Amino acid sequence: MGRSKDGANKLSDTAKSHIREVAKLDLFNYESFDGNKYTEKGNFLEDIAIQASGFLRNQNYQKHEGRINNDWITGECDVLDKKNNLIIDIKNSWDIGTHPFFKDEAEIKAKKSGYDIQVQGYMWLYDVEKADIDFWLFPPSEEMLSPYEDRTKLIDLVEAIPLIKRVTTLSFVRDESIIQKIKVKSELAQEYYEQLIKELS
Repeated sequence: MGRSKDGANKLSDTAKSHIREVAKLDLFNYESFDGNKYTEKGNFLEDIAIQASGFLRNQNYQKHEGRINNDWITGECDVLDKKNNLIIDIKNSWDIGTHPFFKDEAEIKAKKSGYDIQVQGYMWLYDVEKADIDFWLFPPSEEMLSPYEDRTKLIDLVEAIPLIKRVTTLSFVRDESIIQKIKVKSELAQEYYEQLIKELS
């Protein structure tokens, strides 16, 4: 969603780089990212974080299953709470240093990573009006630590913090102007993707 150097209605270099990765995956079944300890921890603790997000809201949440598509985008949110017109996206931090304990820190992280745009896409796909991002901090399992990583720092210090202080929530409302921008960028991305595929066909 970033602006290109040439103007608002062009793709950024970062967007083009990602689309080239998708084209390589579709053409050659090649994926450059094989995961890392951060994504492993996020996946491992996702269900725990979802349950904790439910506990915060006095709800019994389960992981939402089922990818949704429209003519522009596709996505699968972590939690769909139709009763409260809400989706929740879960982000698990690696350690105390990377966890956004403070609101402004969480806002910067969300904007830099595009999470703010991601949840607008989810609200559009699932036709809801509100979205929360819950940034959680849980300790990794012992097995996730390499020999040189400090257990005290990554597990003991985290467990000493009360659970309620280990979550930072950002709330968003549906913004049709952002959704319109997503449509424009999606169409530009599709055009660029087709251009890449055609180049090798």
